[in-house]
Amino acid sequence: MSAKPFGLFERMLAGRYLRARRQHGGVALISVISVTAITLAVMALIITMSVMNGFRDTLLSRILGVDGHVFADVRNMPGSEIERLREVALGGANVLHATPIINAQALATSDGMSAGVVVRGISREALESIPLVADSIQSGGLTGFEGVEAPTILIGERLASALGVREGMAISVISPQGSVTPFGLTPRRKAFLVGGIFSVGMAEFDSGLIYMPIEQAQVLFSRGDGADELEMRVRDPDQTLGTMMDLRDRFGPQVFVYDWRAKSQGLSDALVVERNVMRLILMILVAIAALNIVTGLIMLVKNKSRDIAILRTMGATKGAVQRVFFMASASLGIIGLALGLLLGLTFCLNIEAIQNGIQAITGFDVFPGTVYSLETLPAKVEWGEVALVSFFTIVVTFASTLVTAWWASRFDPVEALRYE
Repeated sequence: MSAKPFGLFERMLAGRYLRARRQHGGVALISVISVTAITLAVMALIITMSVMNGFRDTLLSRILGVDGHVFADVRNMPGSEIERLREVALGGANVLHATPIINAQALATSDGMSAGVVVRGISREALESIPLVADSIQSGGLTGFEGVEAPTILIGERLASALGVREGMAISVISPQGSVTPFGLTPRRKAFLVGGIFSVGMAEFDSGLIYMPIEQAQVLFSRGDGADELEMRVRDPDQTLGTMMDLRDRFGPQVFVYDWRAKSQGLSDALVVERNVMRLILMILVAIAALNIVTGLIMLVKNKSRDIAILRTMGATKGAVQRVFFMASASLGIIGLALGLLLGLTFCLNIEAIQNGIQAITGFDVFPGTVYSLETLPAKVEWGEVALVSFFTIVVTFASTLVTAWWASRFDPVEALRYE
């Protein structure tokens, strides 16, 4: 008997073996368990990696949406020199915006409530050029946000809730850099009017950031006409090395230039390491799930030993027997992979609705913003990642069944039929 490799006869025989008879129900049960295990493992891998990718991208987009991309340290420089450096920076091909800012820690108080904050002194024009902040103002606006004569500030939604204030109310900001008095050093304290409340969807900013006119910040923190940093935004935040090298040449060696990675290096590296470790662990789970197929294949070979012997005596080659059992078992892995991809992608594409449904049913916040810094559970499907998961699952499944199928092809028909 001869048949074309992977031809109709071999495929038909493999499909028939998958549909086990009643007396071989154990094989059928193991097949179902194998498909279920691979489905769940692939689904978990797709969901976890998509959430990790979404979490990283969303978190970095929030950080880069609020903070700048490249910075120059301009502390202790006069305002005229800072302005000169700003013009030099804007002369670069990749720099879109450049503005001096002040970053200082302070204490905000209102009616006995207090909270530690980061005060960011910035011009109104520069603040309006930050879409993530300017477009997220929920109440109020930037009216009066300029000059020394207009003590109006912009605060985060969580901070406003913690202090019990809203638009139009006043809060006090206490600077740790105090004034020298006859009674010693006393903290500098000033009242400000809440002109607007913003919410960028990241707890770190919404609960601890205050935007203040740079002129007010210069007075409150004794900066004179200077600033702390020259904040620049570039065309591609992921490609800042060339821009930094160009700026260092243009500024001179006396100015220290760094990028957003230097500010958030620990967070960025931790997210990358966590993603790689989770990928490795879940790939191991996929490999373990694929080993269930080997168990089912061994039982199938044992139950079909008589059939194997008959096929061999009819002229079937060892390769034909090997291909039949290989297709029978590998198809389980393909089915599990397809179901896992379908369920995993469906979950990721509807993750916000699923999160809201779980919270509505259980009353439990599955993704608290105070812990994870983001308000909603993000998910980003990277098709390269999906292709990698699919390729890895296929390789593991095929490799785990190939050896067992080869063992099935080595059956001696004489020994198999001896006691029949």
